[in-house]
Amino acid sequence: MKPVIEYKLIPRGTPEFEELQRFAGTFNHTIVAHPQINVYAHYRDGVLFGYSEHVFIPTIYPAFHPEFTRPQDVVQVMNDWRAHTQLSGTLGYIGTPLNDDWGRLNFTDKVMDKLGLNRMAREIFSLN
Repeated sequence: MKPVIEYKLIPRGTPEFEELQRFAGTFNHTIVAHPQINVYAHYRDGVLFGYSEHVFIPTIYPAFHPEFTRPQDVVQVMNDWRAHTQLSGTLGYIGTPLNDDWGRLNFTDKVMDKLGLNRMAREIFSLN
């Protein structure tokens, strides 16, 4: 049976949000409570495996815990995002890190091609 992946909006200032922040910390990620960023927890068959920060629609920045995420989970999340954006009539963008802390490229061109995504050859910067 195909696993069921669900997405749940986690409101800022709730115990669930704090729990998700702790979860993100277990794989060196940080979730900052911001009034214009919605955070969605990703569950596979009821088990938390990642989250997405929806910074401004239609852009998401997904993060997947390496111990709990399977490759097919990443594929399904990307496909679900593609379907969501197509149904809402928008292009949809996915932000991915260029390199990890060890200098390894997380999402190579080969991986992006397999996911059906086009690299935009742009970097996004945030204010300090």
